[in-house]
Amino acid sequence: MKLKHWFRAVHPLILAACLSTMWNLRKKSLLRQVRLQNEDALTGGANERQFMIQARRFLENTERKNYAVIAFHVKEFGVINEMFGYPNGTKVLRGIQWVFTENLKKDELSAHVYADRFLLLLFCRNRSELNKRLRCICTDLKKTIEFYGIRYELSPAFGICECPADTVVDIQEWVNRAVIALKAETHLCRPPFVFYEDRMRIDKMTLKNMEDRLEPAMKNHEFVVYYQPKYSAESETLYGAEALVRWRTAPDTLVPPGEFIPVFEQDGKIEKLDRYIFRQVCRDLRHWMDDGKNVVPVSVNLSRVNLLNPSVAAEYRSEAATFGIPLNLLELEVTESAFAQDAGNLEKSMKRLNAAGFALAIDDFGSEYSSLKMLYDIPVQTMKLDRDFLNGLGFGQRGKEVISAVVGLARQLHLQVVAEGVETKEQLEFLKQVGCTAVQGYYFSKPIPESQYAALLSETQKKKESVSTV
Repeated sequence: MKLKHWFRAVHPLILAACLSTMWNLRKKSLLRQVRLQNEDALTGGANERQFMIQARRFLENTERKNYAVIAFHVKEFGVINEMFGYPNGTKVLRGIQWVFTENLKKDELSAHVYADRFLLLLFCRNRSELNKRLRCICTDLKKTIEFYGIRYELSPAFGICECPADTVVDIQEWVNRAVIALKAETHLCRPPFVFYEDRMRIDKMTLKNMEDRLEPAMKNHEFVVYYQPKYSAESETLYGAEALVRWRTAPDTLVPPGEFIPVFEQDGKIEKLDRYIFRQVCRDLRHWMDDGKNVVPVSVNLSRVNLLNPSVAAEYRSEAATFGIPLNLLELEVTESAFAQDAGNLEKSMKRLNAAGFALAIDDFGSEYSSLKMLYDIPVQTMKLDRDFLNGLGFGQRGKEVISAVVGLARQLHLQVVAEGVETKEQLEFLKQVGCTAVQGYYFSKPIPESQYAALLSETQKKKESVSTV
């Protein structure tokens, strides 16, 4: 009986304890759900949902200041994952989130959206002040990456949409504009901050159309290869050719590469176009060889994105073998500007290509980031002087001495020297005098379609045969 009375007395306490435990568990579960809804699982910071909610609250404040919505990403972030592995890539993203959080002031926000895309909401009294803050953030990002032991030059980019206090709040539209500005950013921007302008909306529609059309255009063979002949400076005979791409969007419409290559470089699709052109060149070489023509080497451009792919050497070699093309008929050109960032890994990739049997050329040498150190760091066989080098001839004797010295140094390093943009007899004669190996430009020929280039090969062969019979 005593036990029974005791149980009756204690029973309400047990029930209350059970109910309290259940309520606490329920409360924790609800809090966990809220946290999961608002927290980014990868970085531990706010996610896009939380950003939009809080940003709207800050911007709808009657005493709000001028803000800017900023879209951020790291250009070619996939290279970090490929080179250092996905765990280190995740560390970098967490480091980026940490830097943003450390740089936030009261009533400012940051959030991880997906992949390497982040959003920021920062005060923006004026562009100059905001640029200064973003430069400090870039400095902190570099230090953070180095802290993780990742030796890679991060390439941050910011698209900025200003949100003045006297405008109606439309946070989603401002985010969209920041993203449009971000995608308008290019590797040429120094510093990499782009402010949204209304004209970008029209440009974005055009860019989006190009991006979406790449795959169908390749399938429909809209991309065509034009060949610009190279001629020996000494003998003025055919020396080689450079493969250049054009986009035939309509029967009588050819779009030059300057209008679409930058688009595909921005979104990373340039790698697919690179391979498409390389395959077409191999196919053309095979066709000419089967026709009994005496072919000369063709140089093909290789983008920075493709160059950083560790398997590109093996894949290109396999592609050439499929068509039975000797590697001495193929030269790969890499633009000098590609080495502005992450030169060390680019050098390693160049060495792999060289070891695979490909001849290599530095294109546009002298255009932007020329360094004499490049000439012994990078295993190239050819230096292509940028067409702007020839403008130096207009500066009199000093300009001529600069060109002569560069060509002389290259020849001492046993490099072939090809001058681009040769348009006059005077330029040709000077390049002969200083020992330039070959030239290309409108003086001899503009880029021509495959059919005309094939006819040029036949004509050149006939001339050689007629000379040999004399």
